Amino acid sequence: MTVKILVDYISKMNIADDLDEDVLKAIGSRVKRQYEEDLTSMTDWLDAVKNGIDLMRQEYHTRSTPWEGASNYKDPILTEASLRFGDKATLELLKNKNLLAVQAIGRDKDGKKKDRMKRVSEVMNYQINYGMGGWRRDQSRLFYQLPNVGTAFKKVVFDLLEDKCESIVITYPDFVVNQATKSMSDCRSFSQVMQFSRNAIEERVRSGKWLDIEMFEDESSEYEEGVDRKGDKFSNEEQKVINSFDNPEKFIEQQCFYDLDGDGYEEPYVITVHDQSGKVVRIVARFDENSIMVKYNEKVMSLPKAMRLTEQDVVKGFGGDGMMSFLGLAKPKINKEDFEIVRVVPFQNVTKYGFIPAPDGTFLDLGYAHVLGAMTQAINATTNQLTDRGTLNNVGGGILSKEFRKENGVTRLKMGQYVKTDVPAEKLAKGIFPNPTQEPSQALLALNQQMSNRAQTFLAVADLSGQIQASTAPTTALAIIQEGMTATNALFKRIIDSQTEEFQVLYRINKTTFNPDLYKDILDDPEADPIADFDSDMVEIIPSASAEMSSRVQRIQTAALELEQVPMVLQSGGNPVPIIKGFFEAIGSDLLDQIYPDESSMSPKDKEAIQKMTAEKEKTNQLAQLQTEILKREQDRLDEDSKAKRKEIESRILTAKVTDIESLARATKLAEEAETESTQNKIDKYSGIIDMAEKHIMNYGINPMERIEPIAPPPMP
Repeated sequence: MTVKILVDYISKMNIADDLDEDVLKAIGSRVKRQYEEDLTSMTDWLDAVKNGIDLMRQEYHTRSTPWEGASNYKDPILTEASLRFGDKATLELLKNKNLLAVQAIGRDKDGKKKDRMKRVSEVMNYQINYGMGGWRRDQSRLFYQLPNVGTAFKKVVFDLLEDKCESIVITYPDFVVNQATKSMSDCRSFSQVMQFSRNAIEERVRSGKWLDIEMFEDESSEYEEGVDRKGDKFSNEEQKVINSFDNPEKFIEQQCFYDLDGDGYEEPYVITVHDQSGKVVRIVARFDENSIMVKYNEKVMSLPKAMRLTEQDVVKGFGGDGMMSFLGLAKPKINKEDFEIVRVVPFQNVTKYGFIPAPDGTFLDLGYAHVLGAMTQAINATTNQLTDRGTLNNVGGGILSKEFRKENGVTRLKMGQYVKTDVPAEKLAKGIFPNPTQEPSQALLALNQQMSNRAQTFLAVADLSGQIQASTAPTTALAIIQEGMTATNALFKRIIDSQTEEFQVLYRINKTTFNPDLYKDILDDPEADPIADFDSDMVEIIPSASAEMSSRVQRIQTAALELEQVPMVLQSGGNPVPIIKGFFEAIGSDLLDQIYPDESSMSPKDKEAIQKMTAEKEKTNQLAQLQTEILKREQDRLDEDSKAKRKEIESRILTAKVTDIESLARATKLAEEAETESTQNKIDKYSGIIDMAEKHIMNYGINPMERIEPIAPPPMP
């Protein structure tokens, strides 16, 4: 197929308008065959889901086996698991008003990328909350269905009639995909089963989206109650419809590949087929110009890039833009037919939401219906056996001997009443044989409880109420919470990743479809341009929800620990305001907007009050700074005076030390010269002098036993 034809297909509302009847018939047969093959691959997965849904339905009637009126208990563990996960996912993953932020990948020297992505983020959050008609409601519904079936899908499309994007939840049993698929990016076929009334079909035909085909060939048989168009019996009363004319028609919308021109290469399309007749009603391209990969200078690149490089090479060959302007030449027109198609990359607008990855590596994830279905059946069976055994034991009954005449009938006893009988006491005792029943088995009861406890461990939401006490340290409590929420956090992480992929698809669709006037109105900026802002593939979607913060207790514990570090943040010159704001958000305070108001939403009086408070705070800060400066200067003066006094005292002590040491040395020398008994009196006298010298030295805080550093002699003249 040529590049020109592919590019023309991109803008067509229905490619089927250009195809003949034989080609459409072959396409319809191919779609139906692929649908049946994919459905067959899902047999085991579907059986488990059907069984799980049946186990969730509570019964209001007794069973007929092993006798009429037997117990028919169904344990609600699957329903409980679904409710607990859905409640927590809705409250945690959808709690923020803004669900995403958009950041540009790469350097941003002038800050223009940041400003552009800020505008895109604001618009996309508005789009999700208000422009997509119940996105939050549908997402919450998905959270309740996903735990049991294990897999669901979201499809993002642009509605030409409504001029807006919409996100469609596709859950069991409305999707069919081959279990051999590895990922949605390389999925060969994905089918969505859709039901449309005749009126909805007519709307699509009149708008030009669908072909006007003969879907109802035999109108007379259509009104017959009891047989539908496939020959299956049904009842209008069971279907709660007045007339079979109101029954919706089944269509298959399949994302697949087909070789329309027979060149041996299949291009990606979305094909819609009427299930009963197998006729094609619509074909649209599943690619854009950036998806068309061509060869240029032995390199494979997108068509727009190849055309841009070709234009640059031609201009460069003429000496550049300046030379072409001098020669009066216009920029060259590049012929798309000059490029050879190498590959057409499909635009995948369907996102998979998974719960538990299948251990056998198949594509569809597992839910509680798969991992807890058999255990729930065992719990139901043992509970019903215990109940039936208790019923038998309580009801009584048995066998009567032939001595009891049949006409006696049933004898009913009342409390405190004695009934007289004609049967002798001995025969009465021997003639009644009660049913050989026993009380419910304790071993069976223990097994039932063990299975129930085991099933509870599979639930994603852990109960930590018994592990955290009032005396538990905050850091320890936080560690316990984080460890207990590991399973939930892992599941939330997979959901957040899928949600990010869905937002990425929405971003890409917005590049070519977002209404410029609406874009300017949302931003209140007449210069805002959605084409320029969305024209980049180097973006990263950052969800506001965090898988690591999947409980309110966890957020409060973390915020409390951060709040304790505010003094350290202040000492290091940090900004403690985000910590304080985070604490108020974690505890769910409604006063955050009043404590930290947004100036754009404040009244003039509030703004004036805030300005006065800010001015007073500034004066107070300046006064405090001045007082601090004065105190600092006074302290510096006192420190200088104290330092001078210390130096003077140290000098006097040093002088006294030298003088006393010299006296001590002279006294010691005289004492050493006293060698005879005649000089003993002199020794005693000098010993007293030495003692007095030592005391005198001690008064100056000097230990005479310390080593005295020698005093350097004065320099020689």
